[in-house]
Amino acid sequence: MTLIPSSSTTSSSLALDQMLSKGASTPMYLQVYQGLARLIEDGTLERGSALPGERDLALQLGVSRVTVRQALRLLEEGGQLVRRQGSGTFVAESRILQPLSALSSFSDDMRSRGLQPGARVLSLERTRPSPQEAMNLALKPSSEVWRLKRLRTADGQPLAIEISSVPLETLPQVSRAALESGSLYALLKEGGHAPVRAMQHLRATAADFETARLLELSVGAPLLATERVTWDAAGKTLEYARSQYRGDRYDFLVELSGG
Repeated sequence: MTLIPSSSTTSSSLALDQMLSKGASTPMYLQVYQGLARLIEDGTLERGSALPGERDLALQLGVSRVTVRQALRLLEEGGQLVRRQGSGTFVAESRILQPLSALSSFSDDMRSRGLQPGARVLSLERTRPSPQEAMNLALKPSSEVWRLKRLRTADGQPLAIEISSVPLETLPQVSRAALESGSLYALLKEGGHAPVRAMQHLRATAADFETARLLELSVGAPLLATERVTWDAAGKTLEYARSQYRGDRYDFLVELSGG
């Protein structure tokens, strides 16, 4: 009995029959869970690879679909698998550890990890600030801002949705092309407003339908939501940003020290 990943391009197969024992006291769904977890841990099931559907897994392992479903749910809850709406179930990619002690752009963060950053502009508008934007950017209601919404990727995979609001007076000219090929922080720095300080608030949330579609997640999947206000060296407010990061890919790290 073998388990063959649906994404495999070779004739190799993964033997799980030796990991399962129907006479053991351990419930069968836990045996399937433990067997798949070991294959993920040792790299036999590669990061990003697709698993067969529940029916195929059940047939190949000689167990019920309920058993397979329970095992997959445990793996998903543990962050080892991810379900992508309309695509199937995949082995989760390695997680990104984001320190909160240093201020850097998404692009710089990804490059420091050997990943190719990318951005797709979902919307870009020149508009009056909302009350929330005006308050966080210290602007008058009659001012104007650039409101930018982007899908951020690493090696082509969606990781986050960012909405950035920047005062028009700080960044008079901007284009979709520049925002897709480069960094917003780099553009601010070129204009004499390098970001040097920020305050950031984090909370847990869940993906709604549109967010799940963009991030290739299931509706209700866990997200890390952040709100950040950024200043330059002169104390000028540069950006008010709201972001949603994939909870299966991101960990935020805070360093603490005793008094």
